Amino acid sequence: MSRLWIKHQAWLCLGHVQLASSGLRQGVPTLTQAPVDAAADTAVLRLQQLLVEAPRGSLRMDTLALQLGAPWVRYAIIPWQDKLKRPADWENYAKVAMSQQYGVGTETWRVRVAEGGWGKPRLAAAIEQGLYQTMVELARGQKLRLTQVEPMLTTAINRHKGALKQREFTLLLIDGEQAVCAFWRQHAWRGVVTLPLPPEALRRGEAVAALIRDAAMMTSDFLPEQVYVVASEPRFARMELADFDLQWLGPVHPLFTAREANA
Repeated sequence: MSRLWIKHQAWLCLGHVQLASSGLRQGVPTLTQAPVDAAADTAVLRLQQLLVEAPRGSLRMDTLALQLGAPWVRYAIIPWQDKLKRPADWENYAKVAMSQQYGVGTETWRVRVAEGGWGKPRLAAAIEQGLYQTMVELARGQKLRLTQVEPMLTTAINRHKGALKQREFTLLLIDGEQAVCAFWRQHAWRGVVTLPLPPEALRRGEAVAALIRDAAMMTSDFLPEQVYVVASEPRFARMELADFDLQWLGPVHPLFTAREANA
């Protein structure tokens, strides 16, 4: 690993935080991980501990990119609104819609709404502004340039969008101990929900199929045959589901399947 400049890639989700550190010439990254629970303070502390022990570059130009998963990210499908022109207008409207959906105040949420076609619903993602600011301060305290704080579903869609070819499908993101199901039809996202991942889902296709059916009943009016899976576990490449055509696309980020992380 080149010691001039190190890129740190962190993945924070319920169950664990992972950190991949790689040099300019890539090579084999250094992977570490630590267990976390649902408390944001604990998650930030564990990430800070991993960063303290991570390799550093001699040029002091190291960067940090962060992918966030459940329970720190919430998703929603926002109906089309003719009068909304600017991104800020969509974000303000999404706060209102998500407040109604989740039954909580959203004044302190940092919301981003993905672009979409005219007349089509849009996918929104939100995190607490306080958590985002904490990540900014954490990077500053570690003398790292924070280049990205992004929801894992957003990362998964952007990374694998070239493989999402069917006219309607389910995108299943395995996010630590959670699963995010997003449903696509008629050139737009139509439903999204985050559900606990059954422990047997990594071994039994029936559990994955039941999870997808439950998600479809909760958020959409259709059940696609095509299921695209984004997960770090290669076993999904061999899994078969009754009534579904499953295709494993790979991990959220390629660094997280380079090798087993050190506990």
